[in-house]
Amino acid sequence: MNLRIFESKDELMRGTARAIADHAIDGAVIALSGGSTPVPVYEILGRDDALRERRITWIVVDERYVPETDTQSNSAMIRRTLFARGIAPAHRFLRFKTELNDPEATVQEFEREWHELGIEKLDTVVLGVGDDGHTASLFPGTDALNVEDKIATAVFVQELDMWRVTITKPVIRAAGVRMVQVAGESKREILRAVRDGADYPIAQATAGVETWWFLDRAAAP
Repeated sequence: MNLRIFESKDELMRGTARAIADHAIDGAVIALSGGSTPVPVYEILGRDDALRERRITWIVVDERYVPETDTQSNSAMIRRTLFARGIAPAHRFLRFKTELNDPEATVQEFEREWHELGIEKLDTVVLGVGDDGHTASLFPGTDALNVEDKIATAVFVQELDMWRVTITKPVIRAAGVRMVQVAGESKREILRAVRDGADYPIAQATAGVETWWFLDRAAAP
């Protein structure tokens, strides 16, 4: 485990952005998680002129099944932050097309585009951790955790009463490196449990493969 603890949330954001940029070499394939935590990270990357010159394929890790106009949309958040100046000519962006109004059709279209873009695997995947130990849209007790033969899958999350679409655990585990960003005291108990061997989805996605953990002091067990 590669663990780095930052003294403040601001330092965490800048440190995570630096690590992503360092791995964003020409031709890199990088998957980004949504939510509110990484917003400052993507804003920093969006201001990086050198990054705009490199050939990079950006991929959305998972998506709530809402329109891209919805405030909960991960792809919309990435557009507002990383792509605030527009998608650079050298960049490609693969998202889940929720406008198809059919989760399974969305997953099939995502996989079709994945192959069309010639993607073999992710170089870097940026992950978060939920208070219940989920990562991407791999929630405890859901069938999505058992999908081994697909790039992406759809899952209905009962406790949220919502469909989600997500890249699968094997795709995350096959990436060159996983970067897990965690902020806030509410995550401390989950991280302690993972450290002590609890089988949460974040542990299943990262155990035994190169994973970098970026924590602020409040989240550190």
